[in-house]
Amino acid sequence: MATRIMNVVRKPSKCPVCGEQVWDIIYGTEGMDETTFMLQYRKSASMGGDVIPRRPPIWECSCGCMRFRKVNPDGTDAPVRVKLLKNVRRRPVSLINWESPRLIEDMKEGGHAVHHNYRVDIVTECGENVEFRVTALDEEDAKTTIRDIVWSIDLGIRGLRCVEMTVTESPAEHGSYVINPEYLR
Repeated sequence: MATRIMNVVRKPSKCPVCGEQVWDIIYGTEGMDETTFMLQYRKSASMGGDVIPRRPPIWECSCGCMRFRKVNPDGTDAPVRVKLLKNVRRRPVSLINWESPRLIEDMKEGGHAVHHNYRVDIVTECGENVEFRVTALDEEDAKTTIRDIVWSIDLGIRGLRCVEMTVTESPAEHGSYVINPEYLR
């Protein structure tokens, strides 16, 4: 089924078909998969590819059932500024709340262990200071999880090793992405 395009005067707050959130379409994303886009830019958006249509839709429902094209009140095409990937700033890694593999395994087995939310500040071998959020069983589990993530996943940081690490327990962050690192391997 093809995605339908609806003409609107302004960005809808929710999709009129399914009620899901409506977000921006980012063009210039050819060759990038959704996981890489989300990990590097941490933005709720749809990827539009490299081909920009003559009358481009600029918003899409988060489930993909509808796209929205901006028009003037009289129905004529409105001038729009298309969002391009090259103009999208990378957002901080701290927007992602990682879950440790040990925590996930414990939850599969019945979830009896107490889990904690940690803020982990690292310094990479390139001198980068990066803040992570992780839900883990204990501080050592949090450290191991972050070391593995920095080493194995392209997060848009240059370093691959943690040369310094500070772990502090913190309250849960609402509105952040929750990612199980095992799904990315």
